[in-house]
Amino acid sequence: MVAAAADLFVRKGYAQVGMSDIAAAVSIGPSALYRHFRGKRELLYEVVLDSFAAVRAALPDGYPALAAAVLEHRGLGVLWQRESRHLEPPARAALRAEVVDMQRSVVARLRPASDLLGWAVLGAIMSVSFQRIRLPAPEYAALLASIADDIAATVLPPLHARPPAAPAPAALPTRDALLAAAVRLFASRGYHGTGIEEIGAAAGIAGPSVYHHFDSKLDILLAAMNHGAGELHAAVAATVTTVPAPGAALRALLGSYVDYSFANGDTVDVLITEIDHLPDAQRTPLYREQRAYVAQWQRLMLALHPGMPPGHARVRVQAALTVTNDVARTPHLRILAGIEDAVCAIGASILRI
Repeated sequence: MVAAAADLFVRKGYAQVGMSDIAAAVSIGPSALYRHFRGKRELLYEVVLDSFAAVRAALPDGYPALAAAVLEHRGLGVLWQRESRHLEPPARAALRAEVVDMQRSVVARLRPASDLLGWAVLGAIMSVSFQRIRLPAPEYAALLASIADDIAATVLPPLHARPPAAPAPAALPTRDALLAAAVRLFASRGYHGTGIEEIGAAAGIAGPSVYHHFDSKLDILLAAMNHGAGELHAAVAATVTTVPAPGAALRALLGSYVDYSFANGDTVDVLITEIDHLPDAQRTPLYREQRAYVAQWQRLMLALHPGMPPGHARVRVQAALTVTNDVARTPHLRILAGIEDAVCAIGASILRI
């Protein structure tokens, strides 16, 4: 039951799956399912906890075993980052404690110990949740372990606490204010967990007035995603036309992505976690754009490392992007002075530039 639920939650999303769907997947009646779980939230919690337990059990055996365990539970990153937002705060806090404990176990293996590198190793290995690449399991695990070793060997610049910056006064046009509010809410609650009225209230206008600017909540989500994707593609176009050397171009792209992610963490979150909830007609073009964006990085990787298999180049690119995203959305890391340079150093290790 737990495995069937995990598969459905990853493929369709929590909001689109009913207990009857899960019961049908394991050929039992819904009443039989309710004898084991009181409701869908409890089942979701058990799904994520079960995957975490399998990954934690592999930690003492090193990076290859950890990578193999994550590959066995490939949807774990999606379940944690996207679907666990549907849980009540105490359940989500309990799962976050599991993540922190895993990260500490990784840190304990590092010499010298580094909180940031521990998160980066875990994020890179978990990046398989957001990849479509298919490799033989032993080869995939060995590649992920190699990426983890590269991260662990990274020499970081000095990091220290800095006082929080005062928030800039908001003076946005109404449409832009609505988009900014919607992105914040979608990132924290998910698309299905956010209502039009809440978006309007967060932007300081009455809910019905939202429709003067957007036709629907889906229209808002699409506008946010298209804007974010457009900015990322513009950075790629500017880099590849002005920086011909592949290594220098990769460094420039990495730097621009780190800057964008730290300045627009919520937008990146939405681009990653909400695209699967879109109708096919809207999802397909955005997927195409995302693949084209990663393909530009992959092309530069292969130019820089001609002997690298294309699949390996793509996995390394996705790992670098995922680590950047994860650190940019981790509050106690993103506030450190020098963190952007540190993430660039980690990304350079992953990409071997």
